[in-house]
Amino acid sequence: MNKFMVFCLVCVSLCAAAAEADDLQKEKNMRIKLNFNNHDVIIRMEDNPAAEQMIKMLPAEFEFTDFAGQEKIADFSRPLSLASAPRGMVATAGKMFIYAPWGNLGIFYKDHSSRPDKNLIPLGEVESGLEHLAGQRGGFSARLEVMED
Repeated sequence: MNKFMVFCLVCVSLCAAAAEADDLQKEKNMRIKLNFNNHDVIIRMEDNPAAEQMIKMLPAEFEFTDFAGQEKIADFSRPLSLASAPRGMVATAGKMFIYAPWGNLGIFYKDHSSRPDKNLIPLGEVESGLEHLAGQRGGFSARLEVMED
């Protein structure tokens, strides 16, 4: 009887470990979709506290505007806690970020700098559809939602 119970406990432990590893892998491959004007932009999210907070807000609607001819920006419906968020990234095309001084969301559609900027908190990187952001003139409404596997 004791050997059977030990066997059962080992099996349960292995199953739990496998499920936890699967959950961690899903978090590392989390993707969101930004949809506007019948275009989809697919973004692979970072594995950090700021990105996790944003994901918990989704699905949500955002009002984007163009900023400096290099990025699209939008305000969050409520502020995110940036206390434990990683600071610093290179501002290149396709990077999604929070600009810490303003607390807003942004996506670069053109390269901005080759040097790390400590005011930028990385959220993710565009995998496809960046051309739609670059080609969009003026402001637009977009829906962001988590993509299901």
